[in-house]
Amino acid sequence: MGGQKFVDVRIFIDMPKDYESPEPIPTSVDKAPGWSPEVGTRLKEMITALGGPTQASTIVGITAEQLSKWRDGRAKASFAGVSALAQAAGKSLDWVLMGNEPRTTPPDHTLAIIDEELLGRVTDAISRLYRDERVSLAPIDLGRLAGRKYTEIVAATDDPAERLAMLKLITVQFRAELHASAAEPGTGKRSASAS
Repeated sequence: MGGQKFVDVRIFIDMPKDYESPEPIPTSVDKAPGWSPEVGTRLKEMITALGGPTQASTIVGITAEQLSKWRDGRAKASFAGVSALAQAAGKSLDWVLMGNEPRTTPPDHTLAIIDEELLGRVTDAISRLYRDERVSLAPIDLGRLAGRKYTEIVAATDDPAERLAMLKLITVQFRAELHASAAEPGTGKRSASAS
C-alpha cells in the first residue's frame, strides 16, 4: 500500500468496539488520543463552512464550547457528531480523519427550504408532551429540541407520511424518557417547577 498512512480512528472518535483499523498512530500527551493538527484544521474548515461554532454545534446537538474542544483536541469527539458535521459540510469521514479525499463543495444551507408544517407539528408535539407530563420546558429549549428533531426527521426521509410516523415515534420515545427521568430523582431531568 505504498506510503499510505493509516489512522486508528477509534482513539479520536468513539467508534463501535468491533471496528478494525490497521495501524494506530501515536499522539501528543496533552491532546485527545488520535487527534492531530491536520484533523483540527479540517474540523475548523467544516465549522467555518457551516456558519461558525454556534451553527455547527446545533447540527451536532452539543455546545459550541464542546465543539471547540473537539477541534482543538482537548476532548474525544463522538462518531455521530463528526459524521453529522461531515455530512452537513459535504465532506466524507475519510477526508475529515485522513485528508486524502478530494474536497467537495459544501451544500448551500442558506437555500434550504423549511417544511413549516412539519416544523410546527414537531414543535407542537414536543410542547404538548411536556405539558401533558407536567414538565416545564423553556421556550428556547423547546426551539432547540424541535430544531434537532426536525433535522433528524428531514434527513431520514422525504416521504411526508413517513415523516409523520417518525414524529409519532419520537413522541413515544420522549414520553418514555420523561417517565424514566421521573423515576430517577436527583437527575435534574424533570423540572422542579413541574406541577
